[in-house]
Amino acid sequence: MTALAGYAGLAGFLWLALFQALLAAGLPLGHMAWGGAHRRLPPGKRWASLAVVALALIGALVVAQAAGLGPDLLPRVVIRPALGAFAVLFALSLIGNAASKSRAEAAHGVPLGLALATGTLALRA
Repeated sequence: MTALAGYAGLAGFLWLALFQALLAAGLPLGHMAWGGAHRRLPPGKRWASLAVVALALIGALVVAQAAGLGPDLLPRVVIRPALGAFAVLFALSLIGNAASKSRAEAAHGVPLGLALATGTLALRA
């Protein structure tokens, strides 16, 4: 179960990083993120997407280490609290995406948020 949650979580975080990098680069995917109001994100939201890229890569590292899929680069003492923080963050993201007026954002963000919230929670257990 740990390996499955680890691979799923790793895939989710890497997808999130790639998706946000594409948004930050100006690809016309803005209808799927940040409220869905822009086809191409304005500069402020592009910078925010870059911050999410960094956060997602940290999440991938935490998940990989928690599942034993990578080297122990982070102190073990931070893994469990980080998994809990990511579980809460993505549970809130799930709620926000579900409430979005953008159908594309909800269709993309709800399953991703659910997968990341439950995956990080499962690895924390």
